[in-house]
Amino acid sequence: RQNGSFAYIVPISLTSSDSLTGVHRILMENCDTIHISSYAVRPKPVFENAVVNTSILLFKKTGTPCQHLYSTKMYRRGNKFDLQKLIDNLQFVDVKGQTLYGRIPKIGSEIEKTILNKLFSHTKLVNLIKTSGSPIIYRFAGGRYFKVVTNYSIGSSAERTIYFANSKTANAVGCILSSNLSFWFYQIFSDNLNWKTYEIENFTIPKLSIENIEFLNKLYSRYLSDIEAKANLRITSGESTYNVDSFKEYKIARSKAIIDEIDDYICPLYGLTQEETDFIKNYELEFRLAGE
Repeated sequence: RQNGSFAYIVPISLTSSDSLTGVHRILMENCDTIHISSYAVRPKPVFENAVVNTSILLFKKTGTPCQHLYSTKMYRRGNKFDLQKLIDNLQFVDVKGQTLYGRIPKIGSEIEKTILNKLFSHTKLVNLIKTSGSPIIYRFAGGRYFKVVTNYSIGSSAERTIYFANSKTANAVGCILSSNLSFWFYQIFSDNLNWKTYEIENFTIPKLSIENIEFLNKLYSRYLSDIEAKANLRITSGESTYNVDSFKEYKIARSKAIIDEIDDYICPLYGLTQEETDFIKNYELEFRLAGE
């Protein structure tokens, strides 16, 4: 009804799915102010009985276009978790104008909003992607707190390939996609389960000089050597569905020092300050380095 208020717990797809764009349109055309807070089930569910990542949607039907779209970060259950304290201290930020198709960014601070604005001022990756050429291969599933991006196949059934004009450009992009900055972008726009092509295509790449590309190529080579050296070889037991007797388990957290080097180099290229760079490097650190 007109001026009625509505609060509902929904799956996280509300913030990160092409299929919910119709709902977004209805809300944006009829609600002056919208609040969306988001909650993870990993490493442990924020809400005891939730089995999927969730969002809580709150709005009032004013019958007028949206003026404010407030969002939070994706909240997780840490070691010193207190649900009541979390609910009493939710941090919202207005993200109207920073959405992507079907996606509302899960950010909860002004520094994140500033970083996102700086990223959006650069060239979208989709403009560099070719139909053939030099490959970069990424896993669209798996890798809870880090993403595996290589210039060779790792034999995963969850691999996808994108192509670039030449190997040096591909390696530079692969290096950037392996950064903390790329992971942060993935986490705020994705459903935190799958890395969709659309999300990769809308990540941006700063203008790179020949010197930048050469440096990123060398750094990427070091990074790939490091993740290979620190990976675990797991032996399967019994009958395997895919007739595989072993597989490589990447422990990307063990290469965090090199990933930080990537961010120290690329973040200034995006125009990020030292404070913003440090925020990105330390994002979700409690969860990303757990057990390492």
